[in-house]
Parts: sequence; C-alpha cells; structure tokens
Amino acid sequence: MTKRKWNGWLLVRLAFSAVVLVITGWIAYLVWDPSGSGQEGTASAASLFDTAGQSPYKAGLPSEQGFKVFAETNSLQLLVDETTAHFQVVQKATGNVWRSYPNPANWKDEKISGAWKNNLASPIVVEYVNAKNYKSSSVTNGLVENQGYLEDFKQKDNGFTVTFAFPKIQFKIPVEVTLREDYVETRLIDSGIVEGELSLLNVKLYPLFGSEPSTGQEGYILLPDGSGSLIQFQSDRTMPQLTYNESVYGPDLSYYNEYTDRQRIAMPVYGMKSGEQAFLAIIAEGESYANVYAAPAGSVGISNWVTSEWQYRKRFFQSVSKSSGEGFYTYSGDRFVSDSRATRYYLLGPEKSNYAGMAEVYRNYLIGEKGVTPIKSVKPEIPLYVDLVGADIEKGLFFDSYLKATTTDEAESVVRQIHERGIGHMQIHYAGWQQDGYSTHGGYLPVDKRLGGNQGMKDFIAYAHSLDIPVYLTADYTLNTNGDDGFWWRRDGLRNLAGTVLEEQLNPDQDASTYVSPKFYRKVIASDLDAYKALGADGIDYEGGIAQEVITDFNSRYSASRADVVQIQRDILQQSHETLGSVVASNANFYALDKLDHVHRLTGDYSYDVFVTEPIPFAQIVLHGLKTYTLEWSNVRDEWDDEFLRMIEFGAYPAYVLTGEQAENLRRSYSVWYYSMNVKDWLDRIEEEYAQANEALAPVQDRFITDHRTLAEGVKETVYGGDYRIIVNYNETAYVQDGLTVPANNFIVVKGGA
Repeated sequence: MTKRKWNGWLLVRLAFSAVVLVITGWIAYLVWDPSGSGQEGTASAASLFDTAGQSPYKAGLPSEQGFKVFAETNSLQLLVDETTAHFQVVQKATGNVWRSYPNPANWKDEKISGAWKNNLASPIVVEYVNAKNYKSSSVTNGLVENQGYLEDFKQKDNGFTVTFAFPKIQFKIPVEVTLREDYVETRLIDSGIVEGELSLLNVKLYPLFGSEPSTGQEGYILLPDGSGSLIQFQSDRTMPQLTYNESVYGPDLSYYNEYTDRQRIAMPVYGMKSGEQAFLAIIAEGESYANVYAAPAGSVGISNWVTSEWQYRKRFFQSVSKSSGEGFYTYSGDRFVSDSRATRYYLLGPEKSNYAGMAEVYRNYLIGEKGVTPIKSVKPEIPLYVDLVGADIEKGLFFDSYLKATTTDEAESVVRQIHERGIGHMQIHYAGWQQDGYSTHGGYLPVDKRLGGNQGMKDFIAYAHSLDIPVYLTADYTLNTNGDDGFWWRRDGLRNLAGTVLEEQLNPDQDASTYVSPKFYRKVIASDLDAYKALGADGIDYEGGIAQEVITDFNSRYSASRADVVQIQRDILQQSHETLGSVVASNANFYALDKLDHVHRLTGDYSYDVFVTEPIPFAQIVLHGLKTYTLEWSNVRDEWDDEFLRMIEFGAYPAYVLTGEQAENLRRSYSVWYYSMNVKDWLDRIEEEYAQANEALAPVQDRFITDHRTLAEGVKETVYGGDYRIIVNYNETAYVQDGLTVPANNFIVVKGGA
C-alpha cells in the first residue's frame, strides 16, 4: 500500500476524525448556499397567489388561429398566442414552422392519457418534492394539473415575458422568449422564482419545441452523447419506454448519480431533424445546471422530443454512520441559482437540415461568441502525438516499488528513432515524470531524479526543441495521493453535500486517491507554473479532472458551486497559457476550447443505448479546422483496422503511448496497464500509419468538415470544403459506385469534387 506522507500531523487529530467529519457534513448541509441567494419568497409565497379573476390554464393545444405576429427579423417571424404563452417560429424563405407545442395534425392520434397528455401540451413542466420528508416521492406536472395560470404576460421588443403561476404547489416561474436574427431563445429568470413549502427539483421549458411523430417523415434526434449519436424516427422500437437524461459536462459526484456507464456530455447542444427542416439547440447560459432530456416516439407520447431540463436541486446520500454505511437519501436544501438559464434554438432550412449543418451552426457560435479561433497556419505534414511514460509504482511486500520505464535520456532516444523515420512534425506529452511516477499525485516538482531530475528534463526538452518539437508535461492536479503541496485531506479535500471527502480508487492494491478542492489545486498550479517554465516545457497536458470533471465542493474552506468550478478551471487554463504559451487537455468539455491548443484523446465513441441507431462524429465535425485532436492511442486499440479507419473518417491525427526499452516492468504497475509500449516494437507501424494518415489529412488540416454521410452500410464519406472527400470502407468487400472503387477495409481520397 502507498505510504502517505502526512508530514508531522499529531496523532491526536486522528482521535477526533469522526467528530470532525460529522460536524463538517452537517454544517455544509445546513448553511452552505452555492449561489448566496437563500430562498427568496418562501415564507410569504401563499400570500402571492390570488386566483380571483385568473383564467385557469386549459387542457389541449392552442388554436392555430389565435397567434399574432410579435416580432420579425430578416429571416424569421415570431407568432404568439397570448392565452397560452405558446409560440410559433416561421422561416420566411421556406414557410417552415417550428411550434413550441405538439403538431396539431397528429394530436388526435396521441395515445398517452391523463396528466402526461396535459403535460405534453403545457409550456412548462416542473418536478417537485416535499424535501422536509425524505420518504416522499417527487411529482411531475404541468400547468393544467396544478390549476395554473399566466401572470404578467407582456409583449416586449422581439418577444414576450410571462410568469407561470402554480397556485396549488405555490410556485411562480418567470420566463422570457426572444427572437433574434437566426434563432429563438427561451430563458428562465431565477431571481424571480417563488417557492412555497415544496421544493423545485427541475423545470422543462417548452419541452415539445419542434417535436414531431415518426410517421409521415424521416428524421432523428441528435444527442451530444460522446462524440455524438442519432435516434432515428421509428414507429416500433425495442424497449420503447426508455428515455435519455444526462447532465451537461458530466455527473456531479457530490450528489447521487445513477450509474449508467454513458459517455459524458461535453457539448451543451442537442437537435432534431424532421423532414426538410431541423433545429440545433445550444444551451447558451446556465449549462452547468442543465440536463439533456430526450424522449423518442413511444416513450412519452407519440412525438419525438428533446429538451433542456433545468436542475434546481439534486438528490444525495446523507450518511449517519461511516462504519456501517447507514444513511438516507434526501435532497439539497437551497436551490441552485444561476445568473441566467437560456436555450437558443437555431432554425435550419432544407439545405442545412442535417447534423453537418447543425455542427456548422455550433462551430460558428464557438467562433463568434466563445472566442474560439480557427487554425491559422499549418505545417506541410500532420502532427504525430507521442505520449511517453516515465515511471510508475507497484505494490510491494512492505513498500511500493518504483518501476522505471523511460528516463529523460531514453526519451531523447525515442524521439530520435521516430525522427529518423522521416517524421519531423511531432508533439511530445511526457507523463509519469513526477516523484514516484504516474500513479502518484501531489508534489509534482521537481522531476524524479531516477529519471534524470530537472537537469535531465531540461536537456531532453532542449534536444526536442532543436528538432522543432514541443514538449508538454502531463499532470493531474485534481487528485492527491501523498499529502505533498501542503495538502491535508481533512482540510483540503473536496467534500460532497454530506460532508464526506471524495476519493477515487482505480486499483484495489493502491490506497485511494483523494479529490482536491478546486480552489486549493488552483493555488498549487499557480505556484508551480514558473517551475514548468524553468524546465523549458511548452505547456501542460492536463489529464484527469481539469476540463473534464465538474464537481460541486462543499468544503467550507473552499466552497464552490458547479458554475464556480467551471470558471476555476478556465482560469487555470488561461493562466497556464499565459505563462507557458500553450495548453492541452484530454477529452475536454467544450467550455475549455478557447483556452486550449489541442484536445487529446477525444472520445470517438458513444454509449450504446438500445434506442440509439447511429453514432456520428459530431464533435469532430465541429472541431476540425478549429483545434487539432486525436482519438485513443493507436497502440492500445481493441480493433486495429476499424479504429484506424475511424481515425481517418473522423479527421483525427495519430497518437501513440510509448516507453524506452523497459516497458515490460509496467505490467505490474498501479495505473499503466498497457503491455505493448516499447518504441522498438512500434517503429514500423508508426511509420506506415503516419504515411497513410498524412497523405489523406495533410491537405485539409485547416479546413472545416462541411458534410458527413453514410453512402452504404459500412461506407462513410467525410467532405472538406466541398472539393475534398475521404471515403472509408469498413466492409470485407470492395465498395464500387459511380466509377469509384474503395477497397475492403480501406479508404480513398477524391479531390476536386469529382
């Protein structure tokens, strides 16, 4: 087991550990407010509801004749029904209509009944609970079931505002709908929310926007699941009751999360195509507190629909005994409050009504509003990304053993051998260089002397620079295993809502790693950056939590909401970039894109839900021409041929994880379990794969992907700028069509639009 170095803390502290844990947990639960807002209006909520003279919300859909033009742009019209607060958006060039409610032409065929039929027609659906009774169950309802009504409906420039009142459950929720040049935006106004005795869990605002049934048209729901996936419109599906509901930017480990093994949502987007029209929804504000909820036809009504589910409270486990594991599930006290919560619906006509058109919208949004700059200059050849592993540790009889794999001298040899194969454009990520190697976190600097120390690293980086090759040092500051950097787990560990310090244990033979409070690791990184610069490093390769995990911190010393953690990580990336000149992150959430120069090991997979009909490279279509990216390391692939072809199809660059000649030692290590990393075993394959990838992708390094489609089963086409196509054939037989032949398990490049 790893011997933690707690550096002199008196044993008497341990005697009070249980008391400290319980007190901290209950203080966090009782007084911590992630927004600083408390509960506006709770005590006097009942007095704010005067139903006299109010018209209760009626069941059913609004009359199509009751809509009036409220706003207009060069391309769109906004029509509103003042009696229901529902709206329509009309695309002037095509006459296409997107409704905020189900298509009336199919409403008579709706099979779902009772409360949920009323919910489908409601402009707002809420889920709530009696949080004072931990045994109570949550309830989901719309306006009709709660005898709700519209309050303070007002037309404004380019839209309207309205407050949805729920007198039976004493909620008031103000919203705003605004028309812009090419999108309509729906917004929740958190500062005006009123709650009574019950607790608001989540809100779906205009959940059926753009919804359509499967019959009579082709279409699909676009999910931001991993790299992207589609749910094709179908009338008969396997397990039709299943829905999709996942948190944007991944689960928050400080709350209860049902284990689904799904890919993380890195992009706050979703969309739908129906016939010759489509929309892309971008959760533009408050996305840290949003879920993407999708209901394919047959799961909740006959329509296919997808929406933002805005979170206000989450469930968590309140432990009462750490030794026995006893406790109970309840909900967080104060609701999450965001400065704003807004979803934009960008409307696409026939020529752009596909997922490539949706990706173009999101790419333009990232460039125009999030400061992501396109690639401006490229070298003649594509880059090869080489990850080097310095060392790791393994379990010993009394003490852990150090397993050396790549010294700084050997790292120089690895780079030289690859360079001698004619590959001059490389980028090096050096991992496991810290004290005690890859599995050890905390006290990263100086470089372990057994690998060459600081001087050895300086010499290696200088050698790489002589070949115009940048070197990034890989680190994960979100975990601590040894107590270095002045870290004490009780004081500086990240705590969940129950007050428990969070841990991660990837290997049962090793002590668990402790999650570090984000505000603490921000200080540590800031103090380390000059040391990285002194080594000559071109940047840091952030592996692990930064840009990937967003976890609320209930440590009273460092309390940070989910939105705070996003900003802390963005600040870290910005400071790293300013100090070192560049920064890389693995499989990053897209809130980090404007701070990154490369996204490493971007997922190229999806979650394999039974209702998903097709995985797509949506993230890669968005990114190509904006940022370089790789998929999984080439030499750890499960299916060599298919995953190589996927790399070509997705426009990704090759990446390998390598060591010097001592790779065999790492088979017994805690974290580096890959058996084949010796550079000598891979030189021929690297040279061959790089040549193939370079031939296909070098001419389009700075180009956007403008289209992607399936030509036949197992045959995919990726288009760059309209005049450069790569066709990939995953089949065991050749694909022959329109004078083109793509050999089995291979690809071809078609230039000039031929």
